[in-house]
Amino acid sequence: MVKKIGVLLFLAVVGQTFAQTSFKGKIVDSNGAAIAFANVVAMSKSDSTLIKGAITDMDGLFNVDVKQPQNSYLSISFVGFQTTTVTDLSNTNLGNITLEDQTQALEEVAVVGQKPFIQKEQDKLVLNVENSIVNTGNSTMELLEKAPGVIIDQDDVISLSGRTGVRIYMDGKDTRLQGEQLANLLRSLPSSNIEKIEIITNPSVRYEAQGNAGIINIVTKKGKLYGTNGSLTLSPGYGRYFRWNSAMDFNHRTEKLNLYGQYSYTDRNQYQEIVIDRIFLDGDQPQGYYDLQNDFELPLKTHTGRLGIDYTVSDKTTLGVLFTGLNNKTENISTSNVLGYNTDWELISEENTDTDIASEWNQFTANLNARHNFANKSALNFNFDHARYSNWSDQKFVSNFDFFESNTTAQDILLGDVDGFLNLTGITVDYELPLKNGDRFEAGWKNTWVKSDNDLAYVNENNGVTTPNTNLSNHFIYDEDIYAGYVSYNINREKWNAQVGLRAENTSVIGNQVTTNTVNKMDYLNLFPTASYNYTFNEKHTLGISAGRRIDRPGYGQLNPFRTFVNTNTYREGNPYLQPQFTWVSEVNYTFKQRYYFAFNVGITEDHLTMAIIRDGDQEVVIVRPINIDRLKSYSFVASLPIQFNNWWQSNWNINASINDFDGDINGFNFDRSNPVVSLNTNHSFGLGNGYRLQAGAFYLFPHYGSITRAETISSFSVGLQKNLFKDAMTLRFNINDIFWNQYPTGRTAFGNLDDSFTSYRDTRYATLSISWRFGKQSVQPVRRRQSEIQQEMDRARQQNEG
Repeated sequence: MVKKIGVLLFLAVVGQTFAQTSFKGKIVDSNGAAIAFANVVAMSKSDSTLIKGAITDMDGLFNVDVKQPQNSYLSISFVGFQTTTVTDLSNTNLGNITLEDQTQALEEVAVVGQKPFIQKEQDKLVLNVENSIVNTGNSTMELLEKAPGVIIDQDDVISLSGRTGVRIYMDGKDTRLQGEQLANLLRSLPSSNIEKIEIITNPSVRYEAQGNAGIINIVTKKGKLYGTNGSLTLSPGYGRYFRWNSAMDFNHRTEKLNLYGQYSYTDRNQYQEIVIDRIFLDGDQPQGYYDLQNDFELPLKTHTGRLGIDYTVSDKTTLGVLFTGLNNKTENISTSNVLGYNTDWELISEENTDTDIASEWNQFTANLNARHNFANKSALNFNFDHARYSNWSDQKFVSNFDFFESNTTAQDILLGDVDGFLNLTGITVDYELPLKNGDRFEAGWKNTWVKSDNDLAYVNENNGVTTPNTNLSNHFIYDEDIYAGYVSYNINREKWNAQVGLRAENTSVIGNQVTTNTVNKMDYLNLFPTASYNYTFNEKHTLGISAGRRIDRPGYGQLNPFRTFVNTNTYREGNPYLQPQFTWVSEVNYTFKQRYYFAFNVGITEDHLTMAIIRDGDQEVVIVRPINIDRLKSYSFVASLPIQFNNWWQSNWNINASINDFDGDINGFNFDRSNPVVSLNTNHSFGLGNGYRLQAGAFYLFPHYGSITRAETISSFSVGLQKNLFKDAMTLRFNINDIFWNQYPTGRTAFGNLDDSFTSYRDTRYATLSISWRFGKQSVQPVRRRQSEIQQEMDRARQQNEG
């Protein structure tokens, strides 16, 4: 790593040789206080094109190089201040330059320059991924793997601050997806569609109470400009297989009308190889040994689109509609080889299974929204949402067996057909009332209705004759109604602000296993209080405290008892008897100079939901199944440190450490364990001059336990280069991800009567070339962002086909 950083430093120093004249100065406010991270941009006098840029350090100092100062001027800007220009460049020492306070609304300020990769806002951490070079060609799933406090395990389970149960939002709305469907969605969304990622560890009561680990909100791009404008991005790449991402967006804005749209296409052939050494135990004594080799080829093709219209009826009323659609086609083409040994390590059996699963998943959502501002400055927001998901899957498993002790062979052919749908409907009303003293009152209610119907029919084939397999077939119908309301009061003073709120949710659930005529019903009413307090001592020191209660309901797919097979002795299944988990979470955070962020988080979860790898009774069969355990106590620490070494080298360091204390029972065995988790993530940006920028990123996850599985070290190093062309209308980016190919999980599950050691190789090392072209007018105007109000139900929906 030291050698690689040395190379980056060399490249950055070489970049300085392009400069001709160096200008230095200090940016201050009207009180003479230094302004850190202000943008200092050299512009051409003839056409106002960008020549060179710099960002002030923590003391407000800058140093910018200009080739032809007689034909240039400097533009200095920072959020909350008026942009200032310096036209007299006859002296290289410009001294103090004062920025005056900005009186316009923040959303109307045009900020020139690059945003820091990570920003701390009042209740969240923000990752500005839009212009990140090392994230070029990545999927959204790969972006999340680099986010502070986020860990994604070998089963694509996402955890935040050491806890699973995080909710994934898209543009402020819960996607309602988990498991395989959520993973497929995140892998199919290219990073070129994403503007920023927001991490909210303790959401207010305006958000749904679902998600005991908090919320990750993925904000997609949307035009903020008057006139007609847009962009086109093409991103070919190559790892083990060729991959392709393409995206386009447009925005047409007039004084009253805003029409916007987006389309993206993803075509990637994913690869995974899983190697397992398995031991079945009776106490401490082995009963049998197995070596498993599983090779997966996973083609994925996805079309996503969105089309929206906002119309300003008057200066008080705005109406909008938004349509989104997704078509996802995947195929699982895999081979599995299983070698069985007796206790003397003599080969007694071999199984070879060929699997071909073709699946298609479609999503369509519609949102109707309205906002009205009253004369007393209060506002009413209304949203009506409807979403429909449909899915089908054709499955074929051909298994050939050799039994060497009896010198016999056998074949088993299993065919499966899955057909299902899920409907979501929601109505939301939010009321906001600003008060004269700067306080604010909020209240709202939301109704959500969910219906899911999935039918899985398995048949065995023998000599062309099929026989229904009633043991594996299942028809599952799920209904869920949620009625919720909340009130919140926000207090804002000169040095401090506070928020208290209470949310009530009544949930009614009916799960019907039609095949076995088994019906499970649940009705529960729960209260979810939240409170937060932030105090600003001065411009350098801010302290925040928050606490609240959260719920994490089982995903629709987790409740579905369907089985997905890897081979005849390994499968996944849902659990219709899962209970929701409840978490009390509290956090203390400290911000230094509005940039350096530290947080300590404590969570206590009852009926903790986790994935368990267990043995099926006395059979030599392994099941992966979601279960509840009694309790989880989690303690986590997060530090985000943006460090600017000079005006051409910026960096961000993220340190995450957590301890998880588990207490419960898994498959009849006591589970009482304390698991530490530590990770380090760093990103560096180097300005090389002449429009070139170099970025490098590294990630290191130390060995740790995730529930009952011990995972070994995972690391990654990526590097990218960017060049702007044609007056910044075109951007070229080249990126190599996971250069040393260390970003794959390996570990061991040694618990109860099972001992599994595994390595899961994935296609994480690849190169991507991205070409982005922006067209249209570039004058910044405020924008109204709209998302669906049933995103949370949509999040749980996408995992309904989870194996």
